Amino acid sequence: QPSVSCVSTALFLGYFLIVFMTPEIRSGLGAAETHCVNLQGICRRDICKLIEDEIGACRRRWKCCRLWWVLLPIPTPVIFSDYQEPLQTKMK
Repeated sequence: QPSVSCVSTALFLGYFLIVFMTPEIRSGLGAAETHCVNLQGICRRDICKLIEDEIGACRRRWKCCRLWWVLLPIPTPVIFSDYQEPLQTKMK
């Protein structure tokens, strides 16, 4: 029969694994936006800055931009999301 200290140690280790080993959750982001953030990019509207490369699309008219990777030679595939959110009707 296991002692109380063994059971409490097992519970602590289980809690530690669940809380500290799971990746950070960013709620509210779409799949393409999350992919952009994971590649150290930022979503910008319409156009990237001069010192940035377009590495994907976040949503309609938004591009995933990241600084040039001359110093960090990591090739990044350009991935565009197939789904584009429908245009919202303008209410006057």
